[in-house]
Amino acid sequence: MAQEVQIGPDSIERTAKIRHPVAVPVLTVITIGIYGIYWWYQINREMVDLGRARNADGLGENATTSLLAIFPGFLIIVPPYVSLYNGIKRMQRAQEVTTGEVTMNGWIVLALIVGSFVIGIAGLIVPGYIQSEMNKVWESTGYGQAAALPETPPTAVTAVEGQPPTEPPAQV
Repeated sequence: MAQEVQIGPDSIERTAKIRHPVAVPVLTVITIGIYGIYWWYQINREMVDLGRARNADGLGENATTSLLAIFPGFLIIVPPYVSLYNGIKRMQRAQEVTTGEVTMNGWIVLALIVGSFVIGIAGLIVPGYIQSEMNKVWESTGYGQAAALPETPPTAVTAVEGQPPTEPPAQV
């Protein structure tokens, strides 16, 4: 399950999700691509919200444009690649704004896309890589968690034959 983090200090409405990098390609395959389209819109919307919250340029103006380049833009072939290129640039800018350093490598994305023409499954690594890099952005926003799950206390260890159950170690 994705964890929500608050993007800006002033509004709870501006949230982003820290998603598991493996879940994105798996859900995309299970839903026959529908989740991938939804995910692309969401990460672009989150970057637009980050740009508005931080008054930073270069993080996008409208996430719907990026969505339309993917679907139905794929019919023209070129728009999805332009959207991906621009998306990678925005993600690098988001990393620069939040963490101060850029760790996302566009050449890795390009190599994976070219590799997907030879080995189709290589293309499934791209959304996972992108999401793992975006998770770095959201983990460093510094505004805390908007919807954190409560921490569950440790439970007693079950008894082994002939021995009483042991207590969990004390938390400091």
